[in-house]
Amino acid sequence: MFKNLGYTDEPLYEKTQGEYDIESERGKERFAEVREILSRHLPIKNGRALDIGCNAGLSSFVLEELGFDVVGIDIQEKAVERAKELAKKRGSKAKFYVMNAKNLNFKENNFDLVVLLGYPLAHFSIWDFDKILQEVRRVLKPQGWIVIQESDFLWTLIRGFNQPGLEAEGLVRINIDVNVYEGYLERLLIDFEKGVFSRDRFYIWSPWILRYVLEKNGFWVEFKDKDLILARMR
Repeated sequence: MFKNLGYTDEPLYEKTQGEYDIESERGKERFAEVREILSRHLPIKNGRALDIGCNAGLSSFVLEELGFDVVGIDIQEKAVERAKELAKKRGSKAKFYVMNAKNLNFKENNFDLVVLLGYPLAHFSIWDFDKILQEVRRVLKPQGWIVIQESDFLWTLIRGFNQPGLEAEGLVRINIDVNVYEGYLERLLIDFEKGVFSRDRFYIWSPWILRYVLEKNGFWVEFKDKDLILARMR
């Protein structure tokens, strides 16, 4: 008998935590991957950076190593505590806070760079992200930059909606429905080992949608390889 956990992202976060932890084998690989991508494509080489959705701090530590003074935020308290723990072990000066990106607790003109890395937009509706960008504009310095890592989930959905898949090790994903009014995919996630299942909402983004929302909020947009989007305040 399977236990229904309702609507929650917790099973997915639990299964994929190693992706964001620099002490895991996969985390070490991702650290090198993210560092290589950012070292080639970041539009500036130093300054004050805000890492939105930092999780356990992997991308924040990359930015620090590349020369930035970094603040990382995430809505998950456990992830932020882990980031603080890792920062202490590394002797890092990066700061980490539990914070909602739709209500940034920072003064205006505070950052030279804002990043959202690790394909985070699936967690945000277009309305959520519009609000986030309003906050980002407020805390960015004039001519500041936002860098986003995202892929074309719309094309992925078109190709494989009816195909069950392995979302993470031990976690099977079955796509249930597409909400065309709010732009999300409803998914069933089944953990056979623990005997639990849950549902989540996976918001669907594509480059043209992202370009529209960024330009609407006053950003000039450029698409790079490795799913990287660079946008500068006009």
